[in-house]
Amino acid sequence: MASLGNHEDFVAYYNDYKNKVFNYLMYRLNFDRNICEDLLMEIVLKAYEKFDQFNPKKGSFKSWIFRIAHNHLLNYWRDQKNIVSLDQFEENGLSLINVQVESNASKYFNEESVKKTLQCLSKEHQEVISLRYLNDMSFKEIAFVMEKKEGAVRTHLSRALSQFKKIYNRLYEGGI
Repeated sequence: MASLGNHEDFVAYYNDYKNKVFNYLMYRLNFDRNICEDLLMEIVLKAYEKFDQFNPKKGSFKSWIFRIAHNHLLNYWRDQKNIVSLDQFEENGLSLINVQVESNASKYFNEESVKKTLQCLSKEHQEVISLRYLNDMSFKEIAFVMEKKEGAVRTHLSRALSQFKKIYNRLYEGGI
């Protein structure tokens, strides 16, 4: 476990990124505040316990904490037995478009059409777009988080944006 000196360092680093990690979780978990808060606490504990392994020479704290969040989120999804699809949400009268966003994420994705389009993308495409535009990460940082090469991240983002554009056009510009 981290020593007292590391505790103060961890708190200083973490205070700079806690809101960004929370916004990342909110976006990735369809703005379910309760689940996000629970996962954020688990991520904080995991990061604190492993803080002695953080090496600023290998990468930024931002990349390090987002990699932990990314991996924790993947584990969360894998452990879910009853995953609910977007169609099932809407069949039950719940619309993701009408969710009230209580975070800074709303300033990035405040139009209903953008939110709905993003929800139609694969989890991987949502991930790379979220890391790049919602969390303002460099390709190098995204590569570290997603454990991919920078070139692969650039290609993945390009494909994600292309898919976003196709879906958006079909939904909102008469393509359907």
